[in-house]
Amino acid sequence: MAMKKLLVLVCVVIFVDSLGYGVVVPVMPVYARDLGVNELALGMLFASYALGNIVAALPFGLISDRLGRRPFLVFGMLAMAGAFVLYAYSTTYTSLFLSRFLDGVTAAANWSVGLAIIADVYPAGERGQGMGVVMGAMGAGSIAGPALGGILYDHIGYKAPFLLVAAICAGAGLFALFSRELKRLAPRGNMGGYRGMARAVLTRPGIALTLIIVMMGTVSLGVLEPLFPVYLEENLGLGSSGIGLLFALTVLAYSLSSPVVGSLADRFGRKGLMAGGLLATALAAPILVFAGNLALIAVLFAAYGIAIAFFETPTLPLIADRIGGGEKGEAYGTAFGLFNMAWAIGYLLGPAAGGFLASRHGLPTTMIILSVPLVFLAWKVYESL
Repeated sequence: MAMKKLLVLVCVVIFVDSLGYGVVVPVMPVYARDLGVNELALGMLFASYALGNIVAALPFGLISDRLGRRPFLVFGMLAMAGAFVLYAYSTTYTSLFLSRFLDGVTAAANWSVGLAIIADVYPAGERGQGMGVVMGAMGAGSIAGPALGGILYDHIGYKAPFLLVAAICAGAGLFALFSRELKRLAPRGNMGGYRGMARAVLTRPGIALTLIIVMMGTVSLGVLEPLFPVYLEENLGLGSSGIGLLFALTVLAYSLSSPVVGSLADRFGRKGLMAGGLLATALAAPILVFAGNLALIAVLFAAYGIAIAFFETPTLPLIADRIGGGEKGEAYGTAFGLFNMAWAIGYLLGPAAGGFLASRHGLPTTMIILSVPLVFLAWKVYESL
């Protein structure tokens, strides 16, 4: 029962975190433009989220292994509430940047510690199922966020979506604060100093390769975001609503398939699903460009989300399996801090690399180039994991 309650708690935290992330997407560019922010500064504004994540993810994970999970999960939700209040009352670029950066810092706490809790309480043969449910909660929040943000902004005003998310975050923070099951979780890491804990995790067999695969998952999604809206508008005449629905379809497919993939990973192992997902993503990426009609593109966008779920969702239980137990302790916070760093680095690299390659070689060549490291990683998964 305690295991199920903690799963619900983590799902609530991750859903709220993803909801907040999604709320920003339709509102921030419009508001920033009204403040006179140019495209380069807007790109830096969005990138500040990943920078906050990179800075905070590993420290939060490391310290949570020593001090316990509860303080960081409570901090993540309550500080996120503060970040969204700051969003609501920001009237300058600097305050918006700080809001976004703080949002990234709080996400580092929520994700690093939330995933560590699932690894703490689920046995090795059931972690895939638990992690898959958490990723499903992430997808649900990612879908609901943009819709909620756009509707509230259009009908009530700029402050409304941010203050609503702040209130939800505060409620989730109190939920975590008073959770009896969370209070009972003991610290798990005993690897010596913090540097030694991080080194011990990174040197476990397969961890470095798995983190590279996580990074490529975000790169694969990040390449689509800046490039395909223009492509879809120019070649299929789609407006912003149609484009938004296609991207929502990708996230929906990812969200629905993640719990299934997690259960399959528990039953049949992690390696085959990861390799198959990498190869399927490598195949789907260039086909997206050459598909000539909307129906086929819609199917491919959904398939793209499912393929990424197949190679990214099993990385979560795989990381926990590789570092769990033994005399060196179970530094799950450290491991998932590194996971979040890898995710955030991919979030930064994907749009930047995609934009650079597309400007030099065009979109079709860019998507083919993206497929090459995915095929290589599929081969490395079979060879090394």
